[in-house]
Amino acid sequence: MSGTSSEQGGSAYEAAEIPQVSIGGASPSGGYTVDPDGAPRLIRALKEARAKLASISRLHEGIRDVPMPEDPYSTAAVEVIMRRLGEEPGGYAWANKAAITQLDEMIAKLEASLKIYQDAEERNRRTFGRGM
Repeated sequence: MSGTSSEQGGSAYEAAEIPQVSIGGASPSGGYTVDPDGAPRLIRALKEARAKLASISRLHEGIRDVPMPEDPYSTAAVEVIMRRLGEEPGGYAWANKAAITQLDEMIAKLEASLKIYQDAEERNRRTFGRGM
């Protein structure tokens, strides 16, 4: 099996020829690679997704103020719904909080990786660009 993607139906470029910003693990199965030119757009999109998730994660707070029904069946149903919406493990607010944390970590890793890549590119330009 050759290293080019064109034989597999993809691009004619080898992965090593395309500059990439890595985030996550060091193994091929751990983490992501992102084209440095697309990284700022991805960071913006992740920040927008985080903001939307943060805004909807507060929706459950308004439901807490709903008056409890009088009959025991409705009360039990409301209590189950409130647990499902709440911050206990498995609840809606709990899941949103975990997703926001993951987005924050991904954004931070992507920004740090992009900075490392850009710094290396700048050093290379200064070092090797003098003779040009």
